[in-house]
Amino acid sequence: MDGVLTRILALQANLPLIEFCERVGLSYEKMKKCFQRNALTDSQTLSKIADHYQIDLQWLVAGKGPSSRLNVQIARNLMGYRTFKKWTLEEMATRVSLTPQVLEMYETGKCALSTDIIQGLCKKLRVSPVEWLLDGRDRTLPELKIYQAPNTRANSQINHEDYVSIPLTDSAIAAGQPIIAGENIEDYVLLHVRAAKKRNNLVATRVDGDSMEPMLHSGDIVVIDRNDRTIVRNKIFAIFHDNGMTAKYLERKKNLLILRPINPTAEVQIIDLNENTDPIVGRIIGAWKEL
Repeated sequence: MDGVLTRILALQANLPLIEFCERVGLSYEKMKKCFQRNALTDSQTLSKIADHYQIDLQWLVAGKGPSSRLNVQIARNLMGYRTFKKWTLEEMATRVSLTPQVLEMYETGKCALSTDIIQGLCKKLRVSPVEWLLDGRDRTLPELKIYQAPNTRANSQINHEDYVSIPLTDSAIAAGQPIIAGENIEDYVLLHVRAAKKRNNLVATRVDGDSMEPMLHSGDIVVIDRNDRTIVRNKIFAIFHDNGMTAKYLERKKNLLILRPINPTAEVQIIDLNENTDPIVGRIIGAWKEL
């Protein structure tokens, strides 16, 4: 049997063909002939099936699974999240409006998750997109609290046995700037010591823009380790560029620093290190919604 029809059967599961066609909005007679003749169906039919099951059209047509390490990581963490919640495939599928067979394809990495699917999962499960990038061994998010200081400049530190105080800046902090000027500090955030570990040069700021969606959204608060500036693949870094802060994946080629976004609609940016010798502020170690 043709591969496309085999994948349609996988989505159909145990449904009778006539019921499958009714649910998706397809012509029963047309689909019946496709299976009888082992012939490919038309592109409009394939698009309807992909839309109905929230499945990647490329997978349906060509059977290609996710090629990037990012998709593999997301798939692994999706399964980890479900097992952490002790949900069955059927229970989680109901919560996210997917069929169990499609959810299983996502969890096993057989099919890539689109940006729209990831955003939908985050909304329905009420989790931040960064949850899908965490190490699967730890499903508990570090706790972040916002400290609203009555007079920020007069409160240089906050004492609490379980938290460390981190200045929340106005995004004007530049790379290589050892001391954050008082006028750049809006408030302080409290980061749990478990998340901070032994890091001692942390700063927080708000995300501005959509270049790293769906992982980071405009308005999210990120915490940056200014001592960690070694470029690592698939890690998000804060860069001071064009008089402002931006978050990107990094790649270096000779004297060029390439800033790669996640959002496919955003442009890749390039910094000439001969002109800007120290643009990396630090690695982003976590991101949270403002409470």
